[in-house]
Amino acid sequence: MICPDCGNYQPDRAKYCGICGAGLSQDGLVESFLGEDAEHDIILPRHRSFWFYTAILGIIILALAVFAGAGYLVYRIAWGEDEGKTGNGEIEDTSQHYTDPELGYSISFPETWTLEQGVPGESELAAMTFILTSRKSMDLYLSQLDPIVSIGGIDAIEEYLAEDASTRIVALGGLADSGASSQPAESQPGYSAEDPAATAPEEELDETADADFFTSTKVSGFPAFYTEFSTNYMSEETEFLLYYIVAGDYIFLFQGRAPANEFKDMRPQFFSITRSFSWENILQDQAPDEAPDISTVIIFN
Repeated sequence: MICPDCGNYQPDRAKYCGICGAGLSQDGLVESFLGEDAEHDIILPRHRSFWFYTAILGIIILALAVFAGAGYLVYRIAWGEDEGKTGNGEIEDTSQHYTDPELGYSISFPETWTLEQGVPGESELAAMTFILTSRKSMDLYLSQLDPIVSIGGIDAIEEYLAEDASTRIVALGGLADSGASSQPAESQPGYSAEDPAATAPEEELDETADADFFTSTKVSGFPAFYTEFSTNYMSEETEFLLYYIVAGDYIFLFQGRAPANEFKDMRPQFFSITRSFSWENILQDQAPDEAPDISTVIIFN
């Protein structure tokens, strides 16, 4: 039978409605369906109780929660957690950090790279290599700037570095005039609008194209110059980056290389290493006979 008050179906022999509690009678069973005239259409009561709507709302909320949970589970499976974030929402630094307490400089590099100490040349204070693979690496050389060159100011230093770069380019099998600035930036090997050097904040990067050889910039407030060139190195078409940072009376040269077809992807990593450079002038107060031991200490954080 149907309850005449709330319109819900109830067992035929029920005396009270299980939903609204209204009394039910067998005598009113037919009348509740047909009313006074059996030939009229059956009209069902439209009234619903408060608990009926509450139950419907609960079902809807539960369904939405199930869908939201399923969507989050799919996201976690497909993409996982955001990389580089800790449980408290802070960015986790996954880089490796190299600090030389004797010479006073620090550098960061990707965790997938390794660092090997090199053998400094005759005029070098330190040498090392950051390695991703045997064909993709970046060498670092530290040398002291000739005081006579320093007297001439930044222009004289840039000219001196251009000569040094030309010598290195020729030694690697390239052309002496194959610097990056010989082409528009957009046509340079590995150029990308998303390159760190192209998108660095204005206060950190004061970049101007040197029509003769270099592209000039700044790293941690120090003047820096870089150029790129290609050569057939060890029977493979290879792109090189020469990146000079002038810190006081010292020159830090980063020499990156990668196969020509992979250089565009490697270029941002090369720039991330060079732009992580920081330096404290520990050497400025040392007397000549107090030259630091080149066997440096590596600190990985």
